[in-house]
Amino acid sequence: MIVIADTGPINYLILIGEIELFPALYDRVAVPPSVCEELGRLRAPEAVRAWIAQPPSWLEILTPTNSPDAGLAISAAS
Repeated sequence: MIVIADTGPINYLILIGEIELFPALYDRVAVPPSVCEELGRLRAPEAVRAWIAQPPSWLEILTPTNSPDAGLAISAAS
């Protein structure tokens, strides 16, 4: 099973020392580059910045290949 993770779970699992749950639970763990950027920001905790600076081999950084579906966008006018 593959999981596409966002910043929140990665951030908090690093902070509580349980980031290895991801590869234990999932065959593949992927994130878009924007998640890596967010984890590496100066306002992120040092432990998180250090982790993403040298991501583990099990973390796949995948750039989306399709454009977002405009039909799924939420209009500010709605």
